[in-house]
Amino acid sequence: MADSEIPVDDPAAEKDGKSSKLVPILSVVLCLVGIGAGYFAVSTGLIPLAKGPQSAQATQEKPAELPDVAFVEIPTLIVTLPPGAANTHLRFSGQIEVRPEYREDIEFLMPRIQDFLNGYLRALSAEDVEGQGALFRIRVQMFRRIVAIVGLGKVNNLLVTEFILN
Repeated sequence: MADSEIPVDDPAAEKDGKSSKLVPILSVVLCLVGIGAGYFAVSTGLIPLAKGPQSAQATQEKPAELPDVAFVEIPTLIVTLPPGAANTHLRFSGQIEVRPEYREDIEFLMPRIQDFLNGYLRALSAEDVEGQGALFRIRVQMFRRIVAIVGLGKVNNLLVTEFILN
């Protein structure tokens, strides 16, 4: 008889059979323990969720404070774009967010602000107005010009309320 024909009891083969069954059982048990621990942590508030009952109570207890700002309206500006543009007119209006103590200063300087913004908008080309991210770039440039007119620290933001190409 050859060696390959003799049945041999191999303890390693039996060990592999038992360990192959043990791994899936342990993974299922560990998953169930993890799910249970996660549920417990969320339900008791150890891990807060945005939709949980405790977060709703927290927002009811602390009302959001409104920022201390004022808004000054920029009258509507209608600008003719250069020849060759598909749309011939640009209509713009907005609001300037200012600190309340500077509101009167900004209102006093509004004619100068309108003049600067009108000049800037007239210098735009069709590519400047219609490109991707155009409104963001235009808004930043306009804000920069407003700050140059009124002074640093008086203006917080420029809010665009109307930007229409006709």
